[in-house]
Amino acid sequence: MTDRFTEFRPDYTPRLPGDYLRRFLDERGIKIVDFARRTGRPTKAISEIISGKVSITPETAIQFERVLGEGAGFWLALEAKHQLSLARSKEVQAASSKKAMDWAKQFPVTQMLKLGLLDKKPDPSELVDHILRAFGVSSISAWEQHWQQRLDLSRFKQQNHNGIDPLGVAIWLRAAEITANLIETEPYSEATFRSTLPRLRDLSKQPWRKISNELISLCASAGVAVAMVPSVPRTGLRGAAYWATKDKAVIVVSDRLGYEANVWFAFFHECCHILEHSKKSVFIDKDNNGTAGRDIEAEADRFSAETIIPGSIVSDFKATFGSKVPRFSSKSLTHFASQHDIDPGLLLVRLQREEVISYKTQLTKIKRRITFNANGRMSV
Repeated sequence: MTDRFTEFRPDYTPRLPGDYLRRFLDERGIKIVDFARRTGRPTKAISEIISGKVSITPETAIQFERVLGEGAGFWLALEAKHQLSLARSKEVQAASSKKAMDWAKQFPVTQMLKLGLLDKKPDPSELVDHILRAFGVSSISAWEQHWQQRLDLSRFKQQNHNGIDPLGVAIWLRAAEITANLIETEPYSEATFRSTLPRLRDLSKQPWRKISNELISLCASAGVAVAMVPSVPRTGLRGAAYWATKDKAVIVVSDRLGYEANVWFAFFHECCHILEHSKKSVFIDKDNNGTAGRDIEAEADRFSAETIIPGSIVSDFKATFGSKVPRFSSKSLTHFASQHDIDPGLLLVRLQREEVISYKTQLTKIKRRITFNANGRMSV
């Protein structure tokens, strides 16, 4: 999932450009003072270039080219390589500081490996660098400015944040971002997305493994990228919604709890956020422990429930079997679902949410199981 870097990085400092200059002068028997005259530069300036105190500028490189015959690009390349080496050396020193290492050690590396954000477990000396690369930022301060801001802007469905790992939330969002970036979409169209909802709802009658590609394609044609990211421990994450650009919305769903019904509920919940709510927030759907602020999460819950299993079907069920059903057979539930052209597992979840059927029922086996791979696809 991450970009692969194959650039050669020596663990030594390349020779100074001045070392090459001195060798050229020695081989040709040119004294420094004579070379200074021929280039029109002060002798002190040439001596400082040789000692590494002064860098080779484009103007100086052209002068060297005219006197020695080696192209200006050669001298500039030597200087660029030297400066890059110095910069990397400083970065390595900064990344190996106790403060930086303590920061990096907070990240759940095992989960980053699982999500494909890291290729392999980094050596301790490279941990900071690998984490920064995984998140696409240049420094710890840049991580805090970018990713902490995203978390701060997030509207959480859960009021009680105790026990939630914010770094786990960040890596889940980063994995989603990378997946969504790979999905090409048409410019977002609210009208197209709304008109697509009935077709998306029809897909819920089939196993997820058979329809996931079609779901992604349908949403992409409306300007919405759908990313499927495995659940991360200590986050309770089920889904998220945000805007990558003004023309591209992103919906993320996880395989938390391991049932298709939960994924569908999270998916349509996030659809509501895209259609009805602010483009400035990152909406993160977690296990429900209460709703904070404006009742937009409850609104999204109602939208999702009504889209998947309309209230009229629930009313019909109650009218037929009663408002409280202590025992119910899987055969009867499947038959009722078939009559209304809906998935019995999704119907069961809606009836449980309505407290018509208990969560302790043996009917749970009707619900299809689901697991995502790190590449955003189904596990077989």
